[in-house]
Amino acid sequence: MHLSKTKALLIAMTMGVSSIQIASADSFNSSTGVLRMNYVKVGAVNYKVELQLQADGSLKLISAVPATDTRGIANKFDANSGVLLTPIVDVDGVKFKGKFAINEAGTSFKLLSATPGTDSDGDGIFDEDEGQGDADGDGIVNSLDTDSDGDGIDDYLEGGEDSDGDGKIDSLDTDSDNDGISDASEGALDSDKDGIANFQDTDSDGDGTPDISDDDADGNGKLDNIDSDGDGLSDREDEDDDNDGIKDSMDFDANGDGIIDGKDSDHDGVPDVFEGSVDTDHDGKPDYQDDDDDGDGISDENDDDSDGNGHLDSEDHD
Repeated sequence: MHLSKTKALLIAMTMGVSSIQIASADSFNSSTGVLRMNYVKVGAVNYKVELQLQADGSLKLISAVPATDTRGIANKFDANSGVLLTPIVDVDGVKFKGKFAINEAGTSFKLLSATPGTDSDGDGIFDEDEGQGDADGDGIVNSLDTDSDGDGIDDYLEGGEDSDGDGKIDSLDTDSDNDGISDASEGALDSDKDGIANFQDTDSDGDGTPDISDDDADGNGKLDNIDSDGDGLSDREDEDDDNDGIKDSMDFDANGDGIIDGKDSDHDGVPDVFEGSVDTDHDGKPDYQDDDDDGDGISDENDDDSDGNGHLDSEDHD
């Protein structure tokens, strides 16, 4: 590969997030040849990664430091195959999906493929993959809808993969892992901390019993066949276990026990996984440690617009 072509592809890896303000973009310094990726997901661990462009066109790994959970479109590295996937790459204004492979020594990457496309809603999934249908019937076509299937889990979190191989990408699939429990009920937390969110994990609590046969799929100590809100639906079937009007996927206390579900470092009522290490108000504290993310003087727990993006939290999942 020629150096100039590789440099263009490096610039491509500054993920082009246009309409969703969810994470700072990766950056490539053309003077030093260093590419910095803020969010590379490797199993259950997230890394900040630096790669340096070499004369032969390869990208040499110069550092990989564990990073806090980051709210954004993730680059994903599969340690088994050695493949790095970049959902959105921007080469001179043209967006590509990138696929890279690490060498046997584990020291550098080479480009395997780059597929062009358009991402109108900035969710990290090409319009061509989302389509112009309306999966959730909300009047917004999938390519412009930040939650195409209406399950309460934003498309940028679900991604363009097809976890259960049913021909539907996860952002359009209301049961992404085909375990018989809807994504809206399972949510995006990771109960067994294996790096796979519950809605994509066929054994969410990691106890060896598949969710489809598990009486307590998320391992929270409460049987799924009970009916917490008395609406005639078991919690397994119910997408709003406590009948508070918020889908369990975005309800931070889905069982109504007064305890926030998932790790909540700043005790603001929002799990770290949904806040990430972005710093909305630029006060030097990442949102997951900041109990007033937008710096408006109102704690996130009592703020109707905690990220200050102009949209009420009740209508805004990013």
